Amino acid sequence: MENLISMSLVLASVALVGCESTPEVKPRMARFNSPEVNSQPFNFKLAVGSDTSNEISNNNSKKADRDSALRFSAAMTLSHGFEARYVDNGEQQLSMKYQWFGAPEEEKQSGNVSLATSVGYIYSKRNESATRAYNNWSLEQKSYDLSMIAGYRFNKQTLMYGSVFYQDGDIDGSYYLLESYDDVNHEQVNQGCGYDRTCVGDRFSDKGKAYGVSLALEYEFLTWLVLTGEIVHHRADWFNRSNNETGANINLEFCF
Repeated sequence: MENLISMSLVLASVALVGCESTPEVKPRMARFNSPEVNSQPFNFKLAVGSDTSNEISNNNSKKADRDSALRFSAAMTLSHGFEARYVDNGEQQLSMKYQWFGAPEEEKQSGNVSLATSVGYIYSKRNESATRAYNNWSLEQKSYDLSMIAGYRFNKQTLMYGSVFYQDGDIDGSYYLLESYDDVNHEQVNQGCGYDRTCVGDRFSDKGKAYGVSLALEYEFLTWLVLTGEIVHHRADWFNRSNNETGANINLEFCF
């Protein structure tokens, strides 16, 4: 009987966790990835901007939300049309881009048509807690990103470009039991499952994908300062749910 009561309390704790805090993914939407690459090695760019998200919860009754975050990026050319880039926007992104058609960036030819391909890896880790003392759940999300980018340069200062992209990934996560006191049986439940000794009550996993299109307009104010505005339509499929979002973001880039 005691074992049955204990098991019921464990299951109730897991259910309580699910009610108070629901696992969710927040794939970021901004792209800001031009198809023109400087042909010289060790050409650096640092950027800061805004980034919207397409949020999906595994609770079907919870409406998909949106939020925004600051986006920081650093890029370095490797010569012969290759560029490596790192992005921190709540997710950690590493990518490699290759320009395989069109004039290189430093030439800035009016009427230039450029084409590039980018392959990237995205990692994020998130957790939520009902109180400051207990973690309700945590998850790790890993995705691969593939995009095709095309651009047209109107003049030395102005470049318009767009992309189509696809992401595929998976998540692994855990629900954590909460330590509490049972007033009916006058005993501690899940004892030892505190902040520094969390106990896994259940695990979950999922596979998902995202895809969409983007359109950006880049303007060079100075040789070292570029402002870009972008619109992205993003569709995400996670937890057997789909959600479409359209977001607008801006990016300020410093070139060295």
